[in-house]
Amino acid sequence: MVGALFFVLSAPLLKAQTAGFPDVPRTHPYYVSITFLQGASVIGGYPDGTFKPENAINRAEVLKIILNGSGIGGAETFQPYFPDVVQTDWFAPFVVKAKDLGIVSGNDADGTFTPARQVNLAEYLKMLFLTNGIDTSAMADKQVIANITPDMWFAQYVNYAAALGLVSPDANGNVDAARMLNRGEVSNMMYLLTIIMRGDDTQFLLARAEAELAQIEVYIASNQVALAKQSSDLAVDLTQQALKNMPDNNVVLGAAKIARAYDLLVDSFILAIQEDFENAALRANEAIDKATEAWEANNDTQTIAKHIKDRAREILQQIGYPEV
Repeated sequence: MVGALFFVLSAPLLKAQTAGFPDVPRTHPYYVSITFLQGASVIGGYPDGTFKPENAINRAEVLKIILNGSGIGGAETFQPYFPDVVQTDWFAPFVVKAKDLGIVSGNDADGTFTPARQVNLAEYLKMLFLTNGIDTSAMADKQVIANITPDMWFAQYVNYAAALGLVSPDANGNVDAARMLNRGEVSNMMYLLTIIMRGDDTQFLLARAEAELAQIEVYIASNQVALAKQSSDLAVDLTQQALKNMPDNNVVLGAAKIARAYDLLVDSFILAIQEDFENAALRANEAIDKATEAWEANNDTQTIAKHIKDRAREILQQIGYPEV
C-alpha cells in the first residue's frame, strides 16, 4: 500500500506560471527560478526559443543575469576597457557597467576580459555579492565549509552563500568552489538572492510562496520527492517572513498556515514511503489541524485547505492510522 501513496490535484487550486522555454518543463528543478527571471526580463533564450539550463555559462552571460537581476542593467555608453570587448558585442554594455562598478577587471597578462570563459562557483558568488553591495567580510575568518579554509580568497563568499542557503554542502560538508556552473544553477542562485533582497515586500513573498506551493504535487507526481520538500520548505520560509512583515494581517496568516500545512503533508508522505507509519500519521494529523487553522484565519484558503486535509486523510487511510 505504501508504494501506492500519491497526491492528486483534481483542480487548479494554485495558479502556476507557464514557462516560455520548451526545455524547462514544470518538472525541472529550476522551473520556478527560470520562469520568474524570464518574466522579469532578466534572462532570455537562444534563437530557437530554448533556454538550455544544463549548458555551461560564460562570463558575459553571467554578467547579464547578475546586472539585470539586481536591477542595474548595462552601461548606456561604451568604454574600450578590454581589447576583446568591442562596442558591437551584445554583452558590451554589461561588461562596461561591471568594470565601472569594480566587479570585474582585466587579465593581468594582457588586459583581456575573456567573455567566453566559463565561470565557476567562487567567481560567480563574488560577482553576485559585489554587485548587490553585500558585505561578506564577517565570514572571511570562519571555518564554515569542511574543505574551505579561511586563507582561501573565496572563503568569505562561499561561507556567506552557505549561510544564506544559496549553496548547500554535500554529505561530507564540502563545497566544490571550483565547479563550473550551468545556466540553470546561476539562475537559481540569482532568484534565491532576489527573494532575500526583497524580504520586506510582503506581496512579492506571497506570490513566490504560491509559485513554490504549486510545484509540490508536480514534483510528487514525477517522483521527485526531494524537490517537493525543497518547495514546501521554501514556501514556509517565504510566508514566515511575510508574517513578520505583517503579523496582524489575516490573509498573510492564512498563507503562512497553508504553507506549513502543505509542508507537514509532504513530511507525512515522505515518512510513509520510509515506512515510518507512526510519525507519518502524526504529521498527517498535524497537517489537518494546520489546514483547519488556515481556513479559520482566512476563509479564502478554504479550497486549498480542504485539498490538504483530503490528501492527509488518504495517507492515514493507506497506512491504517486514524484521524485524531
